[in-house]
Amino acid sequence: MRAIVFLLFVILIYFIIRFTLNRVIEIREKQRQEALKKQEKENQPDPETMVRCALCGVHLPQAEAYFDGKDTFCSEGHMKQYHDEHH
Repeated sequence: MRAIVFLLFVILIYFIIRFTLNRVIEIREKQRQEALKKQEKENQPDPETMVRCALCGVHLPQAEAYFDGKDTFCSEGHMKQYHDEHH
């Protein structure tokens, strides 16, 4: 009878330890994944602002657009054509 109680006690201890270790592993894995996501977020470049050509309507990054002080254009030719048509 004592042997059965001892065996049940050992099994109970085994399951408690196993549950605890599994929980610790889950928590560490979650923290590692969050750290990786944070690192990926920091390494991504900031998105560029997109603007629309006043003549043809095409969207392009602001850094590549031509700006006349009021409107944006996809090329110098469109800027010139737009000003010729509207002035």
